[in-house]
Amino acid sequence: MCLPKTESREDVDGVSGRRNNYFLCILNGMFARLGMNLSHPSLVLSVFVRALGGSNALIGLLPAIRFGGWFLPQFLVAGWIQPRPRKVPVAVVLEIGRVFIYAALVVLTYTLGLSHPRLLLFIFFASFTVSRLITGAGALARIDVIGKVIPSSRRGSFFAIRNFWGGVLVFGAGFLVRYLLDSAHGQPFPLNFTLLFGLSCASFLVAILSFARVRETPDPVQQPRHSLKAQLARAPVLLEKEPPFRRYLLVRILMNMTRLAEPFYPIFALDVLGAPPSMVGFYLSAMTFAGIFSNLLWQKVDRARGTYFTVKASSLLTVLAPLLAVALPWLMRVMGFTVERYGLLPAYLFTGVFLIAGGSQSGRAIGLLALLLDVAPDEERPSYVGLVNTVLGVVSLLPVFAGALIDQVGFEPIFFTATGLLLLGYLVTLGWKTADAASR
Repeated sequence: MCLPKTESREDVDGVSGRRNNYFLCILNGMFARLGMNLSHPSLVLSVFVRALGGSNALIGLLPAIRFGGWFLPQFLVAGWIQPRPRKVPVAVVLEIGRVFIYAALVVLTYTLGLSHPRLLLFIFFASFTVSRLITGAGALARIDVIGKVIPSSRRGSFFAIRNFWGGVLVFGAGFLVRYLLDSAHGQPFPLNFTLLFGLSCASFLVAILSFARVRETPDPVQQPRHSLKAQLARAPVLLEKEPPFRRYLLVRILMNMTRLAEPFYPIFALDVLGAPPSMVGFYLSAMTFAGIFSNLLWQKVDRARGTYFTVKASSLLTVLAPLLAVALPWLMRVMGFTVERYGLLPAYLFTGVFLIAGGSQSGRAIGLLALLLDVAPDEERPSYVGLVNTVLGVVSLLPVFAGALIDQVGFEPIFFTATGLLLLGYLVTLGWKTADAASR
């Protein structure tokens, strides 16, 4: 087919390349999210650790490793990643490491799950820690690529679409998780978790193959390479240069306090409300369902009111999840909805917490990352993103202490503390200007 004379082959290839990059980055995010949710740390892995005899303190260690391991290395490796003209190969090589780790967990879970549960528990935590560290380093490269290939005007819609279709996959996966963890009709331990680790591994592999095909334009200017010591010395300078960046970082720190409560929602349902382990799959589907359809709402809100408003609204909604986790069981006790009288009804009513958590998480995922890519200068994007995530990695260690405290004081004080800190985070967002245009 002949092309019109007014349009060159290079122009068409450029448009086609941008479309392919857009699609491939969405596909990568979809399957990476599917893989992570098939072995969701706060829902699935918490039950896995409990099945191996782990304590609440160890369960609290899961989100600390999940987010701390993912966030902590990013600013430290930014000085190594930022000077590289192409970031796609870096991300692919590091993500392959996660695939090998999950493949090993498939074998080890099946062979050691019944015979050596304590040994498997140790190996699992060591493997999970390594996988999160290398994934975090690879994620920094992936985010930089997204910042390069997705225009600023389309980032909000990009994250919304990626989260929507990823949510559709995870919603279906929730029913599979429920079936596999159902002691009556599913698969016995450890085959159930072996299958979940295997499916996660396959999903991560598809995500890598998708991202490997992204066509990345090399950075035109070679950035200086910073040593680890020099990179650490740059942190105060980056914070001092940009007041909006400091406010953004404070909001992210306070919003991250949701991690104090989230890993203990399913454990609370199991221990206090009498929910069976298979209920975790139902909660995962409910949380994903809320995330899917709230994505459509958040996308419209982002287009109509801007990214700042999206962050403010989702932050306010975030406050309600731990508050409801405290208030709902109390209301059920007052109204007589006890486990003894109504069986699983209290556990099903507790689904409201996961619906709110899914809806608020969806809005934060769209708004906060798009806002970070706008705030960070293009030439310094890996350092700015890495600094935010490394600080959040330190904050993400707090659930370890929360798990230890729960054994002493119970769930409610932890949920109350998370509510107060999240409310403070919402109040900080009120200092932002409403219009995105004011920040650009």
